[in-house]
Amino acid sequence: MQGTGHYKILVAIETDATRYHGADSVRPALLEGQDAEQLLAHLAADLKSMLPSISHCSVLAPGALFDQTQILRPSYPVFAALEAASTAERAEGFRPGMASIAAVNGRMPVTDLQPLDDIPLGLLQLLPLVLHGPAEEVAELGQAMEYRFLEEGQLSAHSAKWMETAFGISINHARFMTLTDLNAMLRMQLDHFGFLPMWEMLDAALNNRAETLRVQTGSGAIFEWRDQAVHTRFETFDFWANEGGGRDFEASRHLLAEGYGDWTREIRQYLTTLEAHGVSLRFHLPGAGRSVLQGNYFVEDSKARPASDAAAVTEHSFDKLGTISVSLVKEERLFNYYPLSPAGLNEIHAAIRRLVPNGQTIAFPGTIQYDESGRCLKADSLLEEERH
Repeated sequence: MQGTGHYKILVAIETDATRYHGADSVRPALLEGQDAEQLLAHLAADLKSMLPSISHCSVLAPGALFDQTQILRPSYPVFAALEAASTAERAEGFRPGMASIAAVNGRMPVTDLQPLDDIPLGLLQLLPLVLHGPAEEVAELGQAMEYRFLEEGQLSAHSAKWMETAFGISINHARFMTLTDLNAMLRMQLDHFGFLPMWEMLDAALNNRAETLRVQTGSGAIFEWRDQAVHTRFETFDFWANEGGGRDFEASRHLLAEGYGDWTREIRQYLTTLEAHGVSLRFHLPGAGRSVLQGNYFVEDSKARPASDAAAVTEHSFDKLGTISVSLVKEERLFNYYPLSPAGLNEIHAAIRRLVPNGQTIAFPGTIQYDESGRCLKADSLLEEERH
């Protein structure tokens, strides 16, 4: 007996992202009841005009728009939630129809179909659709969509105008695309900005790749996909400058600071992008095997000893990256705190407040302070002439 199958497609909407930010920001509306049904009727009509045989299948859609980082996540949870709404498993019992999943009292009834409100929205908003029907017909239609959407996938003006009003957004362009198209577009974007290795990690995660995959970035950093996560080593400034990626850099004031700043920027870009797509990035210390760094920050007990005039707390920063590390002088020892996630810096500040009495000096040198001979972080000097 022939079974049924699913095919993942989307409506990609290029909109005005400025409406999602600022004091008067609004997010796309969630559609309830008849609006969700009307949305699907418009889209089904556009699809049928392009591919008449689609009437033999069902189309499922939510009354919500999503950012691509929520769509492109391991196992595609948004699509999985739509597919779960289709119940017929055998072609013999299948009946074509339309199934819209509407919001109820301002919330989607399925958790994975609720747009995440902590994602900063961009100009591309996505409406996921699932085609469901006899497996052979779905496969044939899927192949046709892969070719025809590129040339003929633009939504009708009537549908686009209706969606603009219903979702409360502006639409500059709207078209059908397949999941393959969306993946290819993200790959091209990341490659354009020099992040093709990041795409390889994302692709492995999205498709639950079983085999280990190792990639190397242009800076020489190694990222590895295994155990359902991306792994890389975390190098403190002291390690990076002496044994790691910066060991061949000259020790002059600006070169080591700029080099470690660039290394940190790349690590943070990978961390931010991967975690936005629901992929964990796990840090390992060099030489620590597969032991994973826990928590949101790491504390290094420095081999260097602070000078007698050292500030109690020094915030090392670089360019637009903000704080890279915080050095704490306590009991004639130097401890360097490194954030491992966006939440890490707040936790570092809280931890240091518990350790440092009120009235102690906090220095903000506006750069990375380090000792050139030892190639290691140092606390800022309290002497004005040394600070300048």
